[in-house]
Amino acid sequence: MRVLMVVLGAGFGAPLRYAVDHAFRRRFEFPLGILIVNAAGSFLLGLVSNTGPEVSALLGSGFSGALTTWSTFAIDLDAQRHKPKRFLLNLFANVSIGFTAAALGQFLAN
Repeated sequence: MRVLMVVLGAGFGAPLRYAVDHAFRRRFEFPLGILIVNAAGSFLLGLVSNTGPEVSALLGSGFSGALTTWSTFAIDLDAQRHKPKRFLLNLFANVSIGFTAAALGQFLAN
């Protein structure tokens, strides 16, 4: 049953990530859409970190796992390697905001 919950969550998370990233890439040079989905997914993961296995599978592993993206973030960083300020801003923003969002979600859940 948990595998089906992961699949169901991912079925919503992945298309949402694509839509948000696509919408922001048309307007901004900075990969703001990826930052937003990574922060939102981290926050949600923090919120559901102490829930039951089905909720955790659906919203944590499934939805948040598909919504957030390490691979696109890495590709964006690679593309920015010749622009040190943008590279560092992207790296710092994703890591610090992601950890902060997860901690906030976890704090609010407790």
